[in-house]
Amino acid sequence: MNQLRLTVPAMWADHHVLVVRKTLAETSGVTAVEASARDFSLLVSFDPQAVTAQDIVATLGEAGYAEGAAPGPGDPQAFKPAWAAGGLRATTTNPADAAMSGDYRKY
Repeated sequence: MNQLRLTVPAMWADHHVLVVRKTLAETSGVTAVEASARDFSLLVSFDPQAVTAQDIVATLGEAGYAEGAAPGPGDPQAFKPAWAAGGLRATTTNPADAAMSGDYRKY
């Protein structure tokens, strides 16, 4: 059994971890997948007779999770999802909704 440790910058949230784990679990020869969105890390255990490390990396790339260098903590160039490019978003509560909600939904 071999292990492959990868850094996957696009795996920045738990739903990405689920997709990566599911994708690799469906890959013949992969026996275990440990993934962390906190530090963009992935540890894959696999049978080298059934699948190669290059196949695993290619499978991740096809799923949109290419291996690469992830930013470190506090890095000003840290990965930001596309929706973050819009900057700060401010919302206001509809006055009719606030009046009906009492004190519980006033924000």
